[in-house]
Amino acid sequence: MLGAGNRCEYVRSCNSSSCSDRGNCSYDVGGAPVCLCEAGFTGAHCQLVDWCTYHQPCLNNASCLLNTTTGDYVCDCLPGSLGANCSMIDACWPADICENGGTCLSLPDGRYTCACVSGYTGLSCSVLVDACLSEPCWHDGTCVPVDGGFTCSCGEAFTGLTCETEMPCRSSPCQHGGTCHETDATSYVCDCPSGKLHYLDVLVNCTLINWAHSMVPSVTRCRCCWRCRCGH
Repeated sequence: MLGAGNRCEYVRSCNSSSCSDRGNCSYDVGGAPVCLCEAGFTGAHCQLVDWCTYHQPCLNNASCLLNTTTGDYVCDCLPGSLGANCSMIDACWPADICENGGTCLSLPDGRYTCACVSGYTGLSCSVLVDACLSEPCWHDGTCVPVDGGFTCSCGEAFTGLTCETEMPCRSSPCQHGGTCHETDATSYVCDCPSGKLHYLDVLVNCTLINWAHSMVPSVTRCRCCWRCRCGH
């Protein structure tokens, strides 16, 4: 074998096994052996198919990018096309045609579908769903559609998102002529009729309870309820 290079550092080693049958062995300007590949092939030994040149797999004016180490390729699609070879038409381009926050999804056959947000339906998410069709309001509440959802107009005795909670005064807890006043959806106070009470007497729902015996052992429990003076 003959040497090559400025310092004879390369060995002229071209032989029948240097390149595949798709390349010819030669020497570069420095004398190193190289394989000159036929059109459509690449790699150090011309062993890889140059898909981008030979087969031109990318469609719709897409750019083909070849990996000369592995022989794999990828297609860089232009806007309006998609898929491994850019063969699919992007039906969602140039503008998202889905309304009300819906997401456009291109289908393989060139069509599209819209993934609608809650409360909307239809091909382009333009149809407002009537949330009142399921009759969500309880206890004869009136359902009113609102932006894809609903609100319930409840009667005086009920409250809550679906009128599910009974107002606390509905059961008439205040006795002996007392008036019930609701402080919130679950609490109330009783406005009881006026009367003189012993300081140890307590009103619960306008019902008199005397705790004298249980709280002060030295005091005799009163027999009467409204006006009594207890002995010591």
